[in-house]
Amino acid sequence: MFTLAFSFRGAIARGTSAVVAAMAASQVQLHAQTAPAGAPQDLTGLGQVSVSIDGVPDPVFAAEEAKYPGDVTSFDTWRGFSHQGKRVITLALPKAADVVSVSVRTLQDFPLGIYFPRYVEFQFESNGKWYSAGREASAYPLSTRNLMAQTFTWSSQTGLEASAVRIIVPVDVWVFLDGFDVKGFLNAKGAPVSTLTPVAANPDKPLGPLLPTAPNAYGIRNMLLVETGANGSLGTWSEQDFVPMLAYVKESGQITAPLFDTMLFLPYGSVPTTQAGLSAYLQDLFSPGQQLSALNEAVGYVNQVLHRPGYKERVVLSLPYFAYGQTTFGTIGGSTVTFAGSPADPDALAARETAETWYLQQLLDDWNRAGFSNLQLVGLYWNEEQFRDTMPGEAAYVAFASQLAAAHHLPLFWIPFYGAAGIPDWKSLGFSAAWIQPNFVEQGSQAYLARMVNAAQTAAQYGMGVEVELTGISQQDQALYDSSLAQLSAYGFGTHQASHAYYDGSKLLLTSAKSTGQARVAYDTTASFIAGVAIRGGS
Repeated sequence: MFTLAFSFRGAIARGTSAVVAAMAASQVQLHAQTAPAGAPQDLTGLGQVSVSIDGVPDPVFAAEEAKYPGDVTSFDTWRGFSHQGKRVITLALPKAADVVSVSVRTLQDFPLGIYFPRYVEFQFESNGKWYSAGREASAYPLSTRNLMAQTFTWSSQTGLEASAVRIIVPVDVWVFLDGFDVKGFLNAKGAPVSTLTPVAANPDKPLGPLLPTAPNAYGIRNMLLVETGANGSLGTWSEQDFVPMLAYVKESGQITAPLFDTMLFLPYGSVPTTQAGLSAYLQDLFSPGQQLSALNEAVGYVNQVLHRPGYKERVVLSLPYFAYGQTTFGTIGGSTVTFAGSPADPDALAARETAETWYLQQLLDDWNRAGFSNLQLVGLYWNEEQFRDTMPGEAAYVAFASQLAAAHHLPLFWIPFYGAAGIPDWKSLGFSAAWIQPNFVEQGSQAYLARMVNAAQTAAQYGMGVEVELTGISQQDQALYDSSLAQLSAYGFGTHQASHAYYDGSKLLLTSAKSTGQARVAYDTTASFIAGVAIRGGS
């Protein structure tokens, strides 16, 4: 899984400096020109400018952006913002003024991970109430790869009478701003801002956790990620491997209670996303005596032991993500499919759609032929942990995948990493449900509990479930695991309070289930968390 949402390279400082050197002189002169008589005043320097976060603050991202502390009102240095939701830049004026223009400049340098914001929203305040003048969308696709600057502007010939002005800027990964500028007339009256759209007092009311009983959870309470298709024995599951994942098995071998109700099958990252690579993955996935077939047999066995005839384990299967770029997928219908783009298909959107359609048809044909009596397919998983809005055609591609799943009467699920772009928009992107990765335990000795709190708050804000993560079974690993589970319970994401996905590296829970002593603790702890009661290993 992905530990940190974005690793910001030191080269960005050199790249940003080069941009500043190339543009600063002319822009500063522009900013400092003497206004002709009757021209609007520069109101920015007359009031108080503040910057705040409209999202979940995170100390790691805050430390990263602190390296780029430029003045947002100046053209001398860029101010960098990293993740954490939207930024609100506010100018509080000493008294109401007639505001005629608001602008801010943004930077994009694709290779360095600096992207234009998707939009800038302009808002005005009067008598303690805020009103929105709408959003200006980026004039350039975020996939534009050359270095450039873009100015977002609102202007009015008549002006608006306001005592404060603010802009709202979404920050999905990194956004660099400068030149925030407000112009108008301090001793004049403009049109009332009440003619604009009122801003809701709480426009982003938290939706609460994804409940296990919610319709879009499709009955998923505890879903285990099962990686196959590579890595030898670590990627090969037998009937005996699945039994302790389906039900709690005491050290004596006694099976006592159900465990994971859903299995999410996904290919190891080393499986190539080519026609040959995915064909081999499907052949492995549906091979007799292993993977899905082994799960089907294990469910039948556990059903007998637990006296639950007719029970079917939920299964989620993966849809591969095909990235735009220099990849040849294979041959479909006699034509070579590549993802590099062409004059007829510049974003390789048609190519990726063709490959996705081919794959899903192969997957469903194999599933229907298998006729598993103890399994039910409840959804598909989008096998990409972020929304790459900076890739050409990405929004249309994800929307197509969602529509393709829906055409087969299946929901599309998503598990983005912490801080990934697109988290606030998971519903509008087309996903039926989403779980956030806290990426807490992966940090090891650098882990901080605020990450778990932030992940829970983010999930509650946007109606998501949470992924439970286990990366080791040593005593130190267990301490982090215990802390993560305790924090989830404390913030409303405990047993029966939310739907959970479980990532356990490479069969760590299975290894723990077959162990004794310290190594056994992770399995017992997980079973206890799922059941909501104290479970002891014992005999």
